Amino acid sequence: MIETTTRGHVLEITLNRPEAMNALSPEMTRDLTDALVAFDKDDALRVALITGAGERAFCAGADLGRMQQTLETQPANPAPRAESPGGPSFVALELSKPVVGAINGHCLAAGLGLALLCDVRIAAENATFGCMGTVRGIVPGAGQTQRLPRLVGMANAMWLLLSAERIDAQEAFRIGLVNKVVPREEVLEAARQWADLLASRAPLAVQAAKQAALEGIELPLMEGLALESKLGAKPRHSEDALEGVRAFNEKRAPVFRGV
Repeated sequence: MIETTTRGHVLEITLNRPEAMNALSPEMTRDLTDALVAFDKDDALRVALITGAGERAFCAGADLGRMQQTLETQPANPAPRAESPGGPSFVALELSKPVVGAINGHCLAAGLGLALLCDVRIAAENATFGCMGTVRGIVPGAGQTQRLPRLVGMANAMWLLLSAERIDAQEAFRIGLVNKVVPREEVLEAARQWADLLASRAPLAVQAAKQAALEGIELPLMEGLALESKLGAKPRHSEDALEGVRAFNEKRAPVFRGV
C-alpha cells in the first residue's frame, strides 16, 4: 500500500495501489502519516519525495467504497472528529523538512490535499487536478480549503473548491499550483533531481527558511522580518555556515552535515 525507499538523504514514499488509482484507504492514510512523522524525526533524512505507482494517478482521493460504508453507518449528526477513521491523518502535520511531490496522472480530492502538503510539485503533462468535494456532497477536506487559497490565491482556489471542476497540468502551472510540468515519463526523475538538490543544501538553513516562509506569511511585514532574523540566528552560527563560506572561497561544492 505504502512503499518507502531511501536514497542518500532522500526518503521516497510511493502510494502503491495503482489498480485503485492509489485511492487512500484509512490504513494507507495511517501508514503514510506514520512514514512522514518518522521522516521528520530522522536526522539522516533531509527531503521526502511523494509519488504514486503507475501512470494513471498520483492519488485519486479517498477510497469511496470505504467512505460509503462509513456514511451509511454513521449517526445522523456525528460529533466532529479530528482524525480519519484509520487514525491520525497527514492533513495536520507540520513538517520541518522539505517535501517534493511527483504528480503523475490524476491528483484529486484528498490526493490534491496530499499534494498541497508538499512544498514543491512537479507535474506530468497528463496530470489533472480537482477538489471534487461538492460534486460528492461533501466539503473538500484534507486541508484543501486552507492550503489551496494560500498557494494559488482566493479567486483561483474558490473556483476549484466550489465547482469541483478539474484543471490540467498547464493550467495548474499557470495559477501556481505546480512548479514545473514535464513529459509523463520524466516526472519521477525530475522530482528526484529536485529532491537531491534540496538534500545537498544546508539542512538547518533549509528548515529555518521553510519555517520562516510558512509562519511569516500570516504576519505583518515587520513581524515577519523579525521572525526571519530570529530563525536565521542558529544557521548563521552553525558549522555549516562556516563550511559554506569556506567552500565558496575554495571554489568547491560544500559538504553540509546539519550542525
